[in-house]
Amino acid sequence: MVPFKADVFIKDIPKILLAMPLTLLLTLSALVLGLVIGAVLCAASMGKSRTLSKIAGGYIAFMRGLPQLVLIFLLYLGLPQFFKNFGIDLTDIPKTVYLVGIFSLAISAPISEMMRSAYLAVDKGQREGAYSVGMSSLQAFVRIILPQAFGIAIPSLGNNIVMLFKMTSLGFTIGIVDIMGRARLIAYQGLGSRRLEAYLAVALIYWGFCVLLEQLNRILLKAYNAKGHKR
Repeated sequence: MVPFKADVFIKDIPKILLAMPLTLLLTLSALVLGLVIGAVLCAASMGKSRTLSKIAGGYIAFMRGLPQLVLIFLLYLGLPQFFKNFGIDLTDIPKTVYLVGIFSLAISAPISEMMRSAYLAVDKGQREGAYSVGMSSLQAFVRIILPQAFGIAIPSLGNNIVMLFKMTSLGFTIGIVDIMGRARLIAYQGLGSRRLEAYLAVALIYWGFCVLLEQLNRILLKAYNAKGHKR
């Protein structure tokens, strides 16, 4: 058994951090797309159409109950096979595109629930007050409801971003060299004799960045409240 070496552990950290731009790109891209999909799902689930509401609810329940790793294999391996039956070749699509799509689908479900909860948490009297002064539904939403709902959603949004950032670690399963993928490559150098150092280093990086995200979330909430949007 090879003993743990602190100097190797310290040297592994900057090597792994070289892949941080890809991890952040995956996180940010999936977050933006997930917010869009989540907003559509939220609108559908709260709309007047019972059919759309049931479809949105079924999608949300399915995504929340499906492990992300299963979703990766299902879409990354399954979609090319499915479309091949129709003569469509998807093998040239980059792996990162698949991952962004997969992660955005996975995160859209909790984001949709976050949006719905935040919207419903705004006092109905706020809407009635806006309508009483002659605002349209759109004006009331943009000027009255949305700012308050955003403040309510900030803590949950931060949690979802942290969850999404950690979710990107699954990318190594299809050969993506993000920080987890790079740590795995380093770990198996030298016949796998430095696995503990590499995985401990990447664990520290994930933990440290999640702490940073949580602090940024607190700063955002504090800045929001400082502008007079206290709940």
